Amino acid sequence: MNKFNYRSQTGVTLIISLIILVTLTILGLTSMQSSRTEISMAGNQRESGITFNAAEAGLRDAEGFVTNSISKSIYNDPTIGLFDRLDVDPDYGDEVAWTASQVAPTTLPHVAAQPQFIIKYLGDRSQNEVAAVNIGGYGSSQPGITVSNFRITARGTGQTGNAYRYVQSYFGKEY
Repeated sequence: MNKFNYRSQTGVTLIISLIILVTLTILGLTSMQSSRTEISMAGNQRESGITFNAAEAGLRDAEGFVTNSISKSIYNDPTIGLFDRLDVDPDYGDEVAWTASQVAPTTLPHVAAQPQFIIKYLGDRSQNEVAAVNIGGYGSSQPGITVSNFRITARGTGQTGNAYRYVQSYFGKEY
């Protein structure tokens, strides 16, 4: 008294099961790809932060270098990254410019190379238009004080050595 006729079944359950299995497989692959992309983005963001912090450390060390210098006459040797106001600006994107730069004394962990900096003496405030930058009113109303202006460019390297960050600042010092 079996009411089921086995000859009339067409395998609908098998087809529905296969459709559900394929759908779950596609969802799983999409989820894996999304996770892989998010991991890559997080790594890139970390590398960006490391390069920026390294460049900032190089900038801070370069400003200390200028602060501790006793004469502006030392800024006349491009072979060591110290440029005079009449020297041609280096190409900061060219690796050759950075082989002759100053290496920051700060030792940073987790970077492929320590920060570097290039300093260009722009002249005293009264010598040319570029050096006439008045940094925060520094020396603007002080007669008899000569403010020498410098442009400092620092380069930070990331953990992998494939990414660089450049920061630049203008710095004034009384001599």
